Amino acid sequence: MIPFKNENDRQEALHALERNMNEEIRATLQYICHRISSKGREEVIAESFKTAALDEMTHILYFSDLITKYEGTPRFEEWQVDKSSELKTMLEADIRLEESAKQRYKSQIERFKAYPELVTILQSVLDDEADHEEIFTRYLRERYEQSKPM
Repeated sequence: MIPFKNENDRQEALHALERNMNEEIRATLQYICHRISSKGREEVIAESFKTAALDEMTHILYFSDLITKYEGTPRFEEWQVDKSSELKTMLEADIRLEESAKQRYKSQIERFKAYPELVTILQSVLDDEADHEEIFTRYLRERYEQSKPM
């Protein structure tokens, strides 16, 4: 366990990690639903959903392992996921998830800057989320915004 300066910091970190773990589970489930729904229609995008889901699964393990390391107990929530079958709606929902995750991780990096191990993990996950958002945004633009009349 890395030493926290005080018990309040440790508890705040555990709360943040638990939220992160649950949001990553939610994202994984949503991306799997979207991969299943888009398979056979949009193969490249379906594979991107799958790749993002696999990244999110890795993030779940990062966060759950840190919870255990910091002497917490992972707790699970109910997860609401987008189950649409329209590709545009899927991409928009996934972009919103990534935007929210990026904001959360940036805030946590600032809050826990005194704890390098935690910040390193958060930054790594933030980088992945930025990549996912970029990919989903590119697909949305390529398929829907270029077809708009100017």
